[in-house]
Amino acid sequence: MRIVGGKFKGNLFKTKIPKNIRPTSDFVREAIFDTLSNFVEFNSTNVLDLFAGTGMLGIESLSRGANFCHFVDKDSDVVKIISSNLALLPIPKERYRITKADVFSFLRTYSGEIKFDLIFSDPPYNLPLNQKLLSSSNVNKIAKTGTLFVIELSQRTDLEVSTNFRVLRKKQYGDTLVYIFQYVS
Repeated sequence: MRIVGGKFKGNLFKTKIPKNIRPTSDFVREAIFDTLSNFVEFNSTNVLDLFAGTGMLGIESLSRGANFCHFVDKDSDVVKIISSNLALLPIPKERYRITKADVFSFLRTYSGEIKFDLIFSDPPYNLPLNQKLLSSSNVNKIAKTGTLFVIELSQRTDLEVSTNFRVLRKKQYGDTLVYIFQYVS
């Protein structure tokens, strides 16, 4: 895994990835961030990386100048991977936070101290967790009008979009389907 853009572009992480983790490929990550550059000024952005896995979407955001990134994943091994990857970079600890928690428990208990500008969601493809996230009554705790959601899922997965979201982009990369939504309410 390598960082594909920003201040830390080219940094390579030689992390052993557990079999249950499917990291976003460098190619797809680069395509996501190329598209996001049309919508986001990273230097003032607060990012939330849900189902964070290796944390590369959040780390990529920090590399591109994001103000802050909050990583959330329930797997202890994954939390250690994110922590060790961040430790390899000269990023001050006040610019990120890692929470070991189930995403939906996190949403229920989150106090809303930060409303995020950009939210990534890349759960396991075989579970309907993106649908559950987009229909959650707790989304308003993490998002404000205009927040962008980058949703990654299998192209074989159906996704119903609530009226709280507007589709800005939809693009397929092999088996991966990436949506960029804007939260409108």
